Amino acid sequence: MIREFIVRARKARTDPFFNLNDLPGSGGRMDLVARCISSALFVSENLRKDTIVHVVLEGPSRPPRIVTFYGETLRKVAPDERNIASHIKIALEKGLNLKTGEEIDVSPGIKISKKSWESLIKEKQNECKLFYLHSKGERIGNIDLEKYDHVCFILGDHKGMPKKSEQLLKKLNVERISLGRVTYFASHSITIAHYELDKRIF
Repeated sequence: MIREFIVRARKARTDPFFNLNDLPGSGGRMDLVARCISSALFVSENLRKDTIVHVVLEGPSRPPRIVTFYGETLRKVAPDERNIASHIKIALEKGLNLKTGEEIDVSPGIKISKKSWESLIKEKQNECKLFYLHSKGERIGNIDLEKYDHVCFILGDHKGMPKKSEQLLKKLNVERISLGRVTYFASHSITIAHYELDKRIF
């Protein structure tokens, strides 16, 4: 099963001018973005080859930018926040002059594009089964996830998802899925979603 995660970071910088030593302050909470990537791709002493994570950056000064990490081909990336953020910084440097719709390779397993969250969602609708992680969705334990060959989980950041975006997901009939009554951090939600898939497969 291929697993994808789309993480929307509405305040995260879209230029490389942030300080790696102050990710919470200068990067628009780039620390949270890096944490989500780490949770999506890394397990103890290993890398999830079956996983892709897209981070949709919408902060200053050149939104939008999408940085995508592919577990199958990723090389020389460590799981700590600073290292991951350094790779995002390199991607943003290389993607400074991208035109709308353009995508370029940054390094093995990393790409950057100038594309909106809405465009990415519409693309993925034709490629995989989309689930929107939401507290009012169907409990994840009640959903037969293992019947799908390719799933994609959509997450908001600590600011939540705009109503207009939720309306788009509803229009596209994207199923809401809940992890339970507790509201988790986005990075924790990714770990729990992985666990739910892992226990069904192994």
